[in-house]
Amino acid sequence: MAAVAADRLGLIVRHVPWRHRAARADIDLGLAAAAMDFQLEVYFLGPALLQLAAERDSRAALLPPGYRAWASLPELADARVYAEEAWLVLCARRSISLILDPSPLSPAAMRQSWRSCRHVLVA
Repeated sequence: MAAVAADRLGLIVRHVPWRHRAARADIDLGLAAAAMDFQLEVYFLGPALLQLAAERDSRAALLPPGYRAWASLPELADARVYAEEAWLVLCARRSISLILDPSPLSPAAMRQSWRSCRHVLVA
């Protein structure tokens, strides 16, 4: 069994953006977690990575135009951001620029990483 780091909080983001209010809840949860005294690790699963797309209008997620809350995360906390490698490749092929620079992980490596966090929240 992997060692658990007491100071790490994992946030698993799995909602597709721009479809409903869930994407706004993901951002709110991420910013609240950033306010805690933890090293924050954010894992974007599959198409949830598109929450970081710079070009999309965020009004559908009930955010003011131009609001990019995820971009403020590194300023608020010791945060690491991860995404599935295949989705990062897809974004690069489609010229989708992201407001953060997630590190690529395979699905198996991602699961192993979040299992080593002391606490994990699923958004």
